Amino acid sequence: MISPRIVVITGASGGLGQALARLHLGKGDVVIIASRRFVPADLYGHERHIRERLHHYSLDVTDREAIGQFADWVRSRFGRCDLLYNNAGTASFKPFAEMSADELEATLQTNIAGVLYTTRAFLPMMLERGHGHIVNIASLAGIVATAKASVYAASKAAVIRFSEGLRHELAGTGIVVTCVMPGPIDTPFLDHADQTGAYRGKVSRYLLDPEQTAAKIGEAVENKQPELALPKSLGTLSLLYTVLPYRLRQLFAPLLNRK
Repeated sequence: MISPRIVVITGASGGLGQALARLHLGKGDVVIIASRRFVPADLYGHERHIRERLHHYSLDVTDREAIGQFADWVRSRFGRCDLLYNNAGTASFKPFAEMSADELEATLQTNIAGVLYTTRAFLPMMLERGHGHIVNIASLAGIVATAKASVYAASKAAVIRFSEGLRHELAGTGIVVTCVMPGPIDTPFLDHADQTGAYRGKVSRYLLDPEQTAAKIGEAVENKQPELALPKSLGTLSLLYTVLPYRLRQLFAPLLNRK
């Protein structure tokens, strides 16, 4: 393992992205956080050795040209990318018929195109070295879709299938692909996705802690796991749900549709 690693994290202006950044800074890695919003370095600690290993890059993952420029900057400044987290994501939890065209476009462009564009930009430098790790943050919603999240679920299902196909394509190249499928995480993402606040209250007992989630993802990365579902119990139940006959699945609908 190359040390320190060069770690790139998109969507790192808050929540899970910040938790992942803190995790890797604690491991001694060089961390590049890419986000549309500026993130004060104070959030990661005041120590000089941390500040020297933390870099911020202003980026919109829906801008294909900007992503290419970002990858070029990382290559020029650091020479490589050892670990890429495709973490940027967005959602609008509302019935499909009530979604605006802008909300629909933002979800598809950020959650699907952003992952593909960023991976495509960073993959060549990994292939050149025969070394690298790509972590795509999907969701359990990509396995089991619910009301008011049809577009979000579709976008995350696409990330899961993309990760699987890419993993097959990169077999034998030295590049690892990990797909992470978490349940709801206790971050501002939920407040943005559901501005009524109702969803957060209904799933409060299932909310994942961002720091603990980042730690679990870190373990999966070190172990080169192909997939990680969190929490494990919901991941297992989600997979079981998909193999049930339709009539049985309908019985569980009231438990699933909490948005």
